[in-house]
Amino acid sequence: MKLRDAVKDLHQRLQEAQVPEAEHDARAIAAHVLRIPLSQLTVQQERLLTTDSLAAMDVLAVARERREPLQYLLGCTGFYGREFACDRRALIPRPDTETLVEVALELIADLRLHVVADVGTGTGIIGITLAAEVRGLKVLATDASVDALALAAENVGRHRLDSRVTLAQGQWLEPALSEQWRESVEMVVSNPPYIRADEIGSLMPEVSKHEPRQALAGSDDDALGAYRAIIEQCASLPKLRAIAFEVGDGQAAQVAELIHATLPVSESIVRKDLGSVDRVVAAVMGAPER
Repeated sequence: MKLRDAVKDLHQRLQEAQVPEAEHDARAIAAHVLRIPLSQLTVQQERLLTTDSLAAMDVLAVARERREPLQYLLGCTGFYGREFACDRRALIPRPDTETLVEVALELIADLRLHVVADVGTGTGIIGITLAAEVRGLKVLATDASVDALALAAENVGRHRLDSRVTLAQGQWLEPALSEQWRESVEMVVSNPPYIRADEIGSLMPEVSKHEPRQALAGSDDDALGAYRAIIEQCASLPKLRAIAFEVGDGQAAQVAELIHATLPVSESIVRKDLGSVDRVVAAVMGAPER
């Protein structure tokens, strides 16, 4: 079978299974199996495929028909112009989170910050991206999940940032409150779980059935429990200059109120994502203790 026919068959199968973006996923599966860039699929469309290649495509297609996430099947995903390992150990990075990274980068530059804590790091994309974008920046990336930290460690190594990104296991900001970090962390950035537990079942099956629930479901009745915990811990960081959160649709005002109720805010920031949803809530604190 020629490549163009294989891609056409994959597309039809995924479309019949009601997979979103079936054509893109069909092309991605074919390119992954053949280890070629997507751009080469058209150039090589007359290529005759081996039985092994067709069998590998079929295995991935069957899994995608079951609505297993494409990123988990391929084992990687792109974020902010870089490639990251991605699997069931952590939440799949979303484009919305690039808005959080952009706000964090602006704060780091404006306030001339040197040490950032990435809380609930998952794949490590936020902390790694910040360290890769800002020369000399040191990042403490925390997660309660040992499995997620192992995945993050792979990504830290992939981007050769072992000397500037430190991984630590603990609940939210706990590792930052240690003697080693408490006096140095200047900014906290986080994309914590913020979906109501009773709403997860209504999400796309790629999310509800396959991504780690602990990385999705927010605690407390309003799903804002993680924000409360992190903000409370932030109050124990004497050098804290800024905080930045990703939030769910309709949560920005509530999260901003939580920050104002606990921390000495001098400036508030709310930033919309590409879908015009208030996606990031950030705050700048008064001058740090000397």
